[in-house]
Amino acid sequence: MVQAQIAGTELGVSDVVVLNADTQVGSAGSSSASRQTYITGGAVKAACEAVRERVLKLAQSELSGAGVMHLENESVVAENGQVIVSLATLIGEDVIEETREYRPRATSRLDPETGQAAAHMQYAFAAHRAVVDVDTELGLVKVVELATAQDVGKAINPQAVEGQLEGGAAQGLGLAVMEEIQVKDGIIRNPSFTDYLLPTILDMPPLRMDILELGDPRSPYGLRGVGEPPTISSGPAIVAAIRAATGRPLSRVPVRPHDITS
Repeated sequence: MVQAQIAGTELGVSDVVVLNADTQVGSAGSSSASRQTYITGGAVKAACEAVRERVLKLAQSELSGAGVMHLENESVVAENGQVIVSLATLIGEDVIEETREYRPRATSRLDPETGQAAAHMQYAFAAHRAVVDVDTELGLVKVVELATAQDVGKAINPQAVEGQLEGGAAQGLGLAVMEEIQVKDGIIRNPSFTDYLLPTILDMPPLRMDILELGDPRSPYGLRGVGEPPTISSGPAIVAAIRAATGRPLSRVPVRPHDITS
């Protein structure tokens, strides 16, 4: 979806087909760690920019004196918004193809003396606030509200960003109060979802989101990774709220009823 959006934006077209990845060309690393839109999106953007440049050069050669042009609505458009020629007419049966690589900024290992380095290609910024109701006699916890603010750099797909924040918060809630693999003598004692509890829609509280688009000057469109931060900070926020409500130290997750009552 994001790759198609980027291609459509750069080339001024609405009909974009994204083919399956070709695994024969080598490895670009995993699609994990909130890097897919950054890395793949950067490559798509660079390739589309190269295609756009060739299309506009073709238009200049075919339509001398046309002035400044750009691509919009499947057409070559003049600076004043007037359609000069459709892409179908300009290109015809020809194929304009470009291949580009995208690499993020280089990283370096931590200096053992100072602890400083450009250790990561990008940093994420997020915060969560949790409101909980706790029955201190029974050890029951209900998360009644979550609120988050996160700098996403640029929301390429705003609805998908909201889904990431909601899904990540649900995972953090599960980590904080529900999910635990119980192992004894090397055997998993809760091997099914009957005994391994996951949050459902009934467990999720309202989630208030403040999506910030402050931008990263080093990345395509200024975007930042979105996936991990909602999980990383929502769980600790919930545990901190339980700790504040009970006065218990609560040094492990998930928080179990006897952690509160004992």
